[in-house]
Parts: sequence; C-alpha cells; structure tokens
Amino acid sequence: MFLKIQLLLIYFLFIFFSCTGEGKSPFFFFPSSDSPSVHGIVLKESGKEYPSGSTFVLGNVIRNTQGQSIQFRLVNQGSSVVNIGDGSIIGTNSSEFLLIASNLTSTLEPGDYKEFEIQFSPDNTLGVKTGMFTINSDDPVVGNYSLKLTGTSIPAPAPRIEVKISSTILTDNSSGSRQSFSTQENTQSTPKTFTVKNTGNLNLNLINPIDAQGSDNAYFSVTQPSKTTLAPNESTTFTIRFNPNNTTVRNAIAQIYTDDPNIPVFRVLLEGTGTPTPVPKIEITYVNNSSVTENATLPGLHSFNFGSIFPNSSSSSKTFIIKNVGDIGTTLNISGATVSDSTNFTVSSISSLSLAKNSGTDPAATFTVTFNPISIGNQTATLTISSTNGASGNTSNNTVELSGLGGKRDVLLSWSSSKEKGVHQTGGGYILCYKKTSSFNTAMETGVSCLTVPYVSGPYAPNSVTATLSSAGTYYFRVKAYSQLNTAANFSTAFTLTVTSPGP
Repeated sequence: MFLKIQLLLIYFLFIFFSCTGEGKSPFFFFPSSDSPSVHGIVLKESGKEYPSGSTFVLGNVIRNTQGQSIQFRLVNQGSSVVNIGDGSIIGTNSSEFLLIASNLTSTLEPGDYKEFEIQFSPDNTLGVKTGMFTINSDDPVVGNYSLKLTGTSIPAPAPRIEVKISSTILTDNSSGSRQSFSTQENTQSTPKTFTVKNTGNLNLNLINPIDAQGSDNAYFSVTQPSKTTLAPNESTTFTIRFNPNNTTVRNAIAQIYTDDPNIPVFRVLLEGTGTPTPVPKIEITYVNNSSVTENATLPGLHSFNFGSIFPNSSSSSKTFIIKNVGDIGTTLNISGATVSDSTNFTVSSISSLSLAKNSGTDPAATFTVTFNPISIGNQTATLTISSTNGASGNTSNNTVELSGLGGKRDVLLSWSSSKEKGVHQTGGGYILCYKKTSSFNTAMETGVSCLTVPYVSGPYAPNSVTATLSSAGTYYFRVKAYSQLNTAANFSTAFTLTVTSPGP
C-alpha cells in the first residue's frame, strides 16, 4: 500500500514540473467558471454573447417611429491583438437599421472592447424587416464579423372596423360586398343584420348614426345599433330593410361613421328590387271546330259553330275550362258566363266561382254551352265570361262568338203519274201528305202536313215535290191525285222515310 502511494506522488510531480518553466503555466484540467465561450471578437448585449453569424431580434416597432437604441459591446476575447474597421449595416432594409457610433476603426488588445448602438427605425411599410451589421477585422479566429438583424414594423395602436353579414366579411365600397334585397312591392323586406366589430386595439366609436345615402335612400330604412362605443374585439349589430313602392330597381349606400383612421366612413352598397304584387289571371280554353284547344283570353276573335241542329232539339254540349294561371297565393273570382241569346243557346252554371291557387297547379272550373234552336235558320250569340280580378287584378270580360243553324231536311219525293186525264189538266194535280211517327188516314188528322202539287202546263202534272222536315224521326208519306171532277180521291199506300239529322 505504501509503495502505491509513493508511485502516485512521483507521477504527479513529473507532470507538474514538465508543464512549468519560463513563459509557461501549470496545466489545469478544469477551467475557471468565468472563462469566455468564444475566443476572438464577439458582440455582447446585456451580458449575452452573439458570435459572428448570429441573429439579433430588435422586436416590434410602430412604423414611421424609432425603436429603442440597443447598446452593443464588441469585445476581443482572443489572445491576439485585433484590428477592426468601421462598421456598417447592409441588406434589403439596411436604411431602417441605424448604427449609432463614432468611427469604430480601432485596435483591440486582448480584453479590450468598443461600444456602439443600433436602433430599428422602420418606414411606413409593415412587416418583418432585415439587415446585417458587419465589421472587418483581422481576427485570426473569427475574421470579419457579421450579425443578422431583424425587426417588425407594426401599425400604430388604433381602432379598426370590421363589418360582416352572417360569416362574410364585407369590403368597404366594394361591388363584391353589395347587398341585394327583394320583396313584393308596397311591402317591407325581411331585415338584413349587419355586425360591426372592433378588431383594433383602441376603442372604436360610432360617431354618427348609420344612414343610407343616394337618390333612392328613402327606400331603405336603418335600425341603429345598440352600442356606439366598442372596446377591442367587441361587436354590435344593426339592420336594414327595403321598402319598395313598385318594381323599379333601387340603389343606395349605407354609411357607417367611425373613428377608424383608415376607414372613417365604411360604405356598403345596397340594391333593392320590388317584385310584382301577386295577382290572379284568368285563362279560358275550349276545343274549337278544328279540334285544337283555343285560348279565349288571347287577343283576336274566338268563335265556335254548333252546326245544324233541328229546331226544338239540343246539340252536344261544348265544355269551356276556366283556370287561374296567376301567381301562387291568389284567388280568381269569377262573376259568371252569359250569352246574348239565351233563347237558342243555354249556358250551364260554373262549377266554381272562386279559384284559389295555393301551389304550382292551376285550379280550374268548367261550364258548358248547348245550342237548342227553336226555329229553322241561322242563330248567333256572344258568350261572355267575366271576372272581378282576372286581368292581372282587374276586371276581365272575354268573349266567344257562337253560331248554329236551326236545321231541316229537304226530301225530294216522287211517285208514278196518275192515268186520270183530269189530273193533268187545269184544276188537277196531287196532294202529298206526311206525318211523323205514325201513319194516318185523312189529311185532317193531328200532326199531318200536306203539300199540294198542282198541274201547271204540259202533258202531265208534276209527280214530285220537296218536303222540308224539321226534326228527326220516321215519317209516313201518302199521296193522292185530284181533278175538277174527282175531289175525293183516296190516298196511296203509305211509304216511310227515317231522318236522323238535318241536311247540309
């Protein structure tokens, strides 16, 4: 054990004396706590070292103002004498970083230093600015020194207005932020709610009531916000309505007056359109004589011909359809349908005089017209369909010209000539009698009509005649000859003819 201690002592003494001598210092394994971390020239600020190539942040400074001057100390922490030149600031925004110092050119002994200041003075533009402080030196370790500089130019504290509708942020006086209104004329639109927010860092004051400007401003009404002073991040709301009196497009500008230095008057473009008042509209259709559906409410002449109908009988009914083709939410009020000749034409009642339109389907009503002539000949009448509001809210009267023929069937009847000579002389001829439905024996029976066919000239009396029949049915015909000498001749055997319709 003693031998080991002696060996260790001899070894320590060897190391100690081998590291001493003239111009040398003993070798120490543990450096002192205040030894510099950088050997050579280095910048120090508030005791912190910034080796060459480091970055120093000068913080936020309001644009167009000067920030705080930062004091730096350039220290020679090396073991050699270092000669330095004058410093300078270079880079994109070098003019916004001020070097405050007399000429820095000097010779620094080890441990010597040189002091100077740098100040960030941003111009009017906002954002991060950069530069670089440089100084030439002959430091064998560091060489030329450089320090990157950054600073942020910020706006001055101020209120800032933000206007939103729903989640959309509006832009002052921008067509892209135009607000459109649409409502029925002579009504008031649903209000649009606008939110005003202070996004700045000072109180925002609404210094005047919000108003609408422009030639159409009277058609827009503003409900004022409940607050006129907004702390940072605080909001308030106001509303605008559109009040049209017709369908003309109206334009105005809503103006919000505040003490925001950038936008003292925030403008929102307004556009309003009045939509027409919902009105009913009548449409009357029928199938015309060309089998085409015709709209009797369109301009022009509208007509229908029932054709030829035997007197005292009725045609097939013609159906007319009335619809409310107007706006949803309206009711068409029908006054009625009439004809100028109710003797020969008959109009039915209308299935409904009130047509309420509650959806996209057009409600309808119907009525019919029949032709029932009481005599032979042409008959005409004007059909008029009236409403109190069918002409876009006004009274309407639409007409259809009706016509028909009280018809007949002309039947040419002939028979064999009589052999009696007196028939073919003056005072002679034939009598043709006929009756509908049943036969007869004498001309005096009820329902019997007779036609006299007298001798006129020539060798024979006429043996034919045209009978005009005024109704459909089976007719019984009998003929007899007569002369001055024979006035009581008998009728021939009856013959029949069935008539179904009038002739052309």
